[in-house]
Amino acid sequence: MPLPTTSKASAQYIDRDFQPDFTKNNRLSIQLRLDGFSFAQIDSISNKVLFVEDYKVPLMLGEESVFQNEKVNLRLENFLAEKQIHQKGYKSVHFVIDNPYFALVPSILLEASQVDDYLRQLHQIPENFLIKTDEISFFNSKNVYGIYAPLLYNLTDHFSSFVIKHASTIFIQQMALLQKMRKGEAVYIEVGLMRMQIIAFDGDKLVFSNSFAFKEKEDFIYFILLVYNQLNFKPETTPLFFSGNIDRSSPLYAIAYQYIGILDFPKPQLSGLVFGSDIPESVGLKYRVLTQAVVCE
Repeated sequence: MPLPTTSKASAQYIDRDFQPDFTKNNRLSIQLRLDGFSFAQIDSISNKVLFVEDYKVPLMLGEESVFQNEKVNLRLENFLAEKQIHQKGYKSVHFVIDNPYFALVPSILLEASQVDDYLRQLHQIPENFLIKTDEISFFNSKNVYGIYAPLLYNLTDHFSSFVIKHASTIFIQQMALLQKMRKGEAVYIEVGLMRMQIIAFDGDKLVFSNSFAFKEKEDFIYFILLVYNQLNFKPETTPLFFSGNIDRSSPLYAIAYQYIGILDFPKPQLSGLVFGSDIPESVGLKYRVLTQAVVCE
């Protein structure tokens, strides 16, 4: 199937202070998912979110699903050629790799020559993937993850300098900062398209991190309750915080409400970001990882 000649955003939010031809003080964030990619620009001086845009790439099913990474990469290449976004100047450029191929490893146990082994023990890594690592200094750990090699080469061809991290790294680091303001147990979930990442804390100690694929809302609540059970957390009293592709009107939220006593959404401004009247906090919640990538150093 030929790629479309023009790209149409599935969602777009523009602050009145955004100046598309004056971006040298902006931090550009690009999140690359299996179902598409999204962009954000944040003013580096005020930390105000100025621009958020999302593009969907329909998921391929059955045997064709092995070509999903290639499809996203080709669509991104087509987008960059059309929009010429890479030819503008930015204060910094941040890429977020959002896929299920990651594993946390204590830094003291990590052997640089064996990083492939750590990941392949947990995941069936597709062909043509490269292995990278992120530092998670809060927990003296490394996040080992895979990235589709042609995608990385595509980014390198278009951008001379950038920071690249896995979405789970950003999520863990940002939720760890929020957890420092709390005491006791808490569970945090980043909801994506038919996949979610769950992390759990006991005080300031990270006690669980994993991702789960789900199709129905019953699968969704099953994995949540499974984590609560494994950790001996009480659903009635241990709070659950959502972000990502979920809100209070979602069927996923409704079923969680039946089983979990305390549900909430962490305020996105707690990370230091500023939201104006044109881009509400709800956008910051849905695109939390995308926007917070620029403050996750």
